[in-house]
Parts: sequence; structure tokens; C-alpha cells
Amino acid sequence: MPTPALRPILARDGIFNVRDLGGVPVDSGSVRPGRLVRGDALHRAGPEAVRGLIDHGVVAVIDLRDASEREREGAFEARGVETVHAPVLDPSYEWYDRDAPLADRYVEILANFGDRFGVAVEVVARSDGGVAYHCAVGKDRTGLLTALLLDLLGADAETIAADYARSARATTMMANWSTLKGFYDRPVTDAELAEGVWSARPETMLSALEWLRRSHGGAIGYLIDAGTPPEALEEIRGRLIETD
Repeated sequence: MPTPALRPILARDGIFNVRDLGGVPVDSGSVRPGRLVRGDALHRAGPEAVRGLIDHGVVAVIDLRDASEREREGAFEARGVETVHAPVLDPSYEWYDRDAPLADRYVEILANFGDRFGVAVEVVARSDGGVAYHCAVGKDRTGLLTALLLDLLGADAETIAADYARSARATTMMANWSTLKGFYDRPVTDAELAEGVWSARPETMLSALEWLRRSHGGAIGYLIDAGTPPEALEEIRGRLIETD
């Protein structure tokens, strides 16, 4: 995901970083296809893109952006699709403008917004179909939720980091598209794509996962500590793992 036919439709709407996590290996099998779709900027989806997502089995969309982003840029809407706002970060949280390494900022987000991630996880647990979730770029907030879900399902750290790194190509296309559309007053530099907030280096996610394990024993402990019901975590494993 996206399918070859859907990919140009999404790109035309400025959506470049969408993929189904089906087939990702976990300790007792793999992620069931069609159940988890990570993405970027789904609020831009036009009618054809919306239809493509519905045809893929998406029945719920989780928006991880904050309220100011939704007010400024709009939100995903489609008849028959549940939409849930689970903002990771608050409008006052200016984390992009700071000089700390991206890995440190990921740890700060995890440390401060566990309850928000828990809301998203509970949506996945109760859904009978596919769940798509997105932020603006589909890399940071979406990447952290993906890491929590894959760790919960039993994926190893290297697998999680490799999926995260797949966003690098998409962010390059997104940066170019955003500059062309006039959203930025200058092109994004190669250095920013390689090292800055646009980057998606596996070691960045590995560092965040190490903090997760050291501080909470992994995603299960983290989410329970944040107030997520243990039965919701068991429900996810039962629904989303396809055994070998």
C-alpha cells in the first residue's frame, strides 16, 4: 500500500508517505495485511484517494496533528469512515524549532504524550477493519505510533527502524512538492533531508526504542503506564497478528 494505481492519485493530492504494514515480521508471524496503514497528510485526500483508502478496507482514520494544524489545514472526512483526533503534541509545543537531536526530541514526545498514543492504540484495538493514522509528514508522530504498535506486536528493533527509514524517500518528494506549492520560501537543503527534522535515519528510531525498553520495558509497559487497558493490548495482538 499504496497500490500502483493509487500511488499517483495520492501524490497528486500531496500525499507521499502511505504504506500498509501488512507482512512486517513479528515474533509469532507477521502483521495482518489491511489492518494498519500509516500515512501522511490524509487531510489532503481528494475523492479518488478517499475511495482508494476505503476500497483498501480502511474504516477509521486517526489524526495525530494538533488542533491548530487541523484548523489551518483541514481534516479527513469520508462517509462511513470513523475519524478520531488524538493529538500528539500541543500547539504550544515548538519542538521543530529546537536544536536538540531528533532522537532526543522523540524521547521527549514519548515521555510527555503517552496518554495520546494510548487513545490511538485503543482505536486500533476496537476496530473491526483497517485503521489509517497520520500526522503532517507521516514520519515523526506517525513513526512513533508505528514503533509502539510494531513493538507491541513483537517486531524487533531493527525491523521497526527499517520501516521508519522507508520514509526518507517520501520526505524528499514531500519537501520538493511543498516548495513547488509555495508552502516554503526556499528549497529544503540536502543537509536538512539527511540530518535535520526531515531525516529518517534508522539510528534515530533505534535510540527512541532503547529509551522505551530502558524506561518501561517496551511498548506494553509504556502503554500500560500511560493508562491503556491491558485487555486492549491483548485485543490488538489477537486481531493484527497473522500466524505462520
